[in-house]
Amino acid sequence: IQRYCPHLEELNLQDTTIGHRSCKALASLLRDPSSRLSSLDLWRCSMNDDCALILADALKDNKTLQFLSLGRNDFTVKGWKVFSALLCNKSSTIVETFTSNHTLECLGVSDELLLVDLPLGLNLSDDKRAVAMNKVVKFHQGELLSIMGVKLLPNVMTCIGTKQKDSCHERLRRDLLSAMFSIVRNTPALFQNVSLNEGSQDSFDLADVLGKMKLFRTELDEGTIADLTETL
Repeated sequence: IQRYCPHLEELNLQDTTIGHRSCKALASLLRDPSSRLSSLDLWRCSMNDDCALILADALKDNKTLQFLSLGRNDFTVKGWKVFSALLCNKSSTIVETFTSNHTLECLGVSDELLLVDLPLGLNLSDDKRAVAMNKVVKFHQGELLSIMGVKLLPNVMTCIGTKQKDSCHERLRRDLLSAMFSIVRNTPALFQNVSLNEGSQDSFDLADVLGKMKLFRTELDEGTIADLTETL
């Protein structure tokens, strides 16, 4: 698809029967780093849980698709849960939360979302660095505080900017401010003599923290660790 339609931004396949072969073709498009596709309508396409798995897997590294309409397909709770894991959920590790999809904002459904935890609203901002921080703090604040304590606070503060004035970004800023309040409330060390100056020995090394928390089931490459450290 990308080969013949390199500038494709919207694709409507509503009411089209889509099987595994078609899902794999769409997955190839979604994985292509040069894809510009931002909207994909797959409403009532007779897709099953296997199709959901194929699409969700393809969206792990996708940075463009914001709207995906999946309503009236044959997904069960199992199928919807793969999208929950894609976006991050309470069972995700810190690394999985950090590397989750921060772009997808809508699945074009309503009632189905009541069945599983789908935090689509957390992606509603163009500031994806702040989105990633908000997710990590929201789902793993207790874990991070147990290791970092007050050192977590400046990392959240750096993500609260003012460059965007839209309502979605304002909600994100409120979430981060709420996280800051929670960190202060749950960190007695804040009231001790703790140095937070940039470049001090108290600076936060995310790679070191992740190693201490033993969250990795598989070894991360150096590039991934560098990306984590740079973002958080």
